[in-house]
Amino acid sequence: MEILRRSPMLGVLAALVSGYALYDRLGVFAFIFAVPVIFSGIMFCSFEYELPEQWNIFIFTLIFTLICSFRIYAVISPPYPENAVFIAETGTVTDVRQWGKIYAAVIDTESRGKFVTFTHFAELTEGERIIFDGSTRNFREARNSGDFDEGRFWLGRGVKGRMTIYNVQVLPSKFSFALMRHKLSRKLSIYMPELTGEYLKAAWLGERDNDLNRRHREWGTSHLLAVSGFHVGIAILCAGIIFGKNAVILSIILWAYVIITGASAGAVRSALMFQAGLSAKIMKRPVDAVNSVCLAGVMILLWRPFLFWDIGWRLSIISVLTITAMFQAGYSWLMISPAVWLVTFPQVSYTFGGVPAVGLILNIFAAIYFSFAFTIASAGAFLRLINFPLSQYFMLAVEGIFLLWEKIAGFMAGLIPYFVGWNYFVAWLGCGTMVFFVCRYLDLAPLRIAAVTAVIGFAAFIMFM
Repeated sequence: MEILRRSPMLGVLAALVSGYALYDRLGVFAFIFAVPVIFSGIMFCSFEYELPEQWNIFIFTLIFTLICSFRIYAVISPPYPENAVFIAETGTVTDVRQWGKIYAAVIDTESRGKFVTFTHFAELTEGERIIFDGSTRNFREARNSGDFDEGRFWLGRGVKGRMTIYNVQVLPSKFSFALMRHKLSRKLSIYMPELTGEYLKAAWLGERDNDLNRRHREWGTSHLLAVSGFHVGIAILCAGIIFGKNAVILSIILWAYVIITGASAGAVRSALMFQAGLSAKIMKRPVDAVNSVCLAGVMILLWRPFLFWDIGWRLSIISVLTITAMFQAGYSWLMISPAVWLVTFPQVSYTFGGVPAVGLILNIFAAIYFSFAFTIASAGAFLRLINFPLSQYFMLAVEGIFLLWEKIAGFMAGLIPYFVGWNYFVAWLGCGTMVFFVCRYLDLAPLRIAAVTAVIGFAAFIMFM
């Protein structure tokens, strides 16, 4: 079984994802029946030659898959926590974001975990400690299949329910990562040029300005604002230049960066991937990039099972799995942009109604451009924050780098103002493309690649769409 030799976690992740896809239709049977069957089918589809003790490996990974499926089902299946009343409860505001025309504030209570409260104004500040009275209730359920599910969105972020609060009093502040994030955000707003500050908030803190996010979505480059492997890679590269190649120091910096940015699913997935590489370096063992991606995906689902329904987690796994499979199969980097555009098309077009065609072109050089821009901006921002002489003038030059991108992207979007809407054929093609590159990575025979791509690509299209 070739997949057992190179990437056993690929079969585990594929089986668990299939269980999720079938859960709304089959309930518990999706995890106790469909998951082991799909896992076994994937393993046998990749059979190439005999491996020593392959059946022992197969049985071990099958048992691990079943343990994962039972854990996930136990978390995502009802009932949800009962409503509760808080009297003089103490909590810390860990996140404040604009939610349409109102604001959503996540409060980490001392006794019962995290809850979200909605306000008409930004009445709470990230990092504040408060004492309050309140009552909780469950999230609103989606009325129709495919509608936004408020419960799954917030539960994927560790939030247990909605809360109405009153009699709020602010307490003296104590150190917390939320308070540190808020203070750093304010400093970036005060000391940085406007556009540079917004880009650095996205890269350093995971905060995305609504107008900036809208523009990047129109350009097909919104992934540049979401903390993921791109930003984590830049952080590790810069840390390696400064501190050397000590894997322990780099690991500490890696997870510190993830925590400061808010520990989003994409950031955690990327950190787990890099940590696998750093750990392999410490133990002097080889590491497979595709297996690391899949392992990170499985670990995140075990950590917060509801994250499967977060489109950010899906797009992160789909795109990075495709990229790593293409690299290990020997494809040119010039093919990556159109391939990622195609494999993410089903999810993006289904969720947002269309995909900008200009992204096919912009993403060819966007990663290189922003690797340079973020690195220069971060170095300059550090000098500016410690009030290094003349650093304010250097930051004006950095602002010009980001303004130049805005001009280029805006010009290109004007030349190619087309959005590719949801299309069954292109969506099916996108599903099959990812399967094809994974099969090429596994070095399957051409006839088997064609058969597996057709069958699994079509099955994935049916399950998810």
